Amino acid sequence: MIHIKGAITWAMILVILSMFFLLTLSMGEQWINPFQASGQDAMILWELRLPRLLTAFAVGGLLALAGAWFQVLLSNPLAEPYVLGVAGSASVGAVAALMWMPDTTWVMSVGAFIGAWIGIVCVMFFAHLGTNKMLLAGVVLAAFWSAVLGLLLALLPEQGLFRAFSWMMGDLSYSDLPITLLLGAWGFALLCGFFLSRSLDILLLGERHAEALGIDVNQLRQRLLLLASAVTALAVTAAGTIGFVGLVVPHFMRLLFGSLHYRVLPASAIGGGILLMFADTIARTMIAPAELPVGILTAMIGVPVFLFLLLRRPS
Repeated sequence: MIHIKGAITWAMILVILSMFFLLTLSMGEQWINPFQASGQDAMILWELRLPRLLTAFAVGGLLALAGAWFQVLLSNPLAEPYVLGVAGSASVGAVAALMWMPDTTWVMSVGAFIGAWIGIVCVMFFAHLGTNKMLLAGVVLAAFWSAVLGLLLALLPEQGLFRAFSWMMGDLSYSDLPITLLLGAWGFALLCGFFLSRSLDILLLGERHAEALGIDVNQLRQRLLLLASAVTALAVTAAGTIGFVGLVVPHFMRLLFGSLHYRVLPASAIGGGILLMFADTIARTMIAPAELPVGILTAMIGVPVFLFLLLRRPS
């Protein structure tokens, strides 16, 4: 009965993914039927909308996977991918690169990737101090990156401000990373999750139980930190700062599938993609032909959920 119920749930998720994919592919400034598109409509559909949808799916899935890992890593159900300041350092790198080369299209992606890895190195320096101190260091580093970012924005030429603010609020229209790279990273991250799923389940029992069962907790935490931060860095590089996907999706999938990570991680990878595809479609159609930054919509969804989880959590 359990296997039948699980199969039905997975079938529902795949059906929902297919429906959302076709729906979001058709939606835009004008509705286009993907089964009847030709000429200019076909070009809009397959050369503009499809790559953006696949980018949204991959980025949303990566953020959701990173959120699930960070929640185990920090033993905190309210943790999400930006809690350790990786997004802040990526934003600093992107804006700094924009200052030096304002007319180059890919410069923000390169700067964001370099900045994110600087943030990762800073956090890894504190990894050996334990979960609580690492979390505190991440909060302090995030405040530092925020201050540096404010300074750079004050010095940024006026013509670059709109692009910088759009990227900082999350914007898939500026993504310069190849779709194959993002989808490949999505698949690789999910595969890593499968290999680590049993260790993650054991870690949920507590460090002492994990060590008694032969798990090297420090090594596992360092691997999780590096993997989750690298995934976050790639997602931020592709789409800017998109918050709360990594918070909301893993919680929702745990309600559907329980706490075992061999179920939660693939469900989060798919669910995060569905959420960001939907949010990006709404962002580009709500006030068409203009666009809203997709990070605004994910924050409007995520903030109430975060506050709800905070109120439910025992003090």
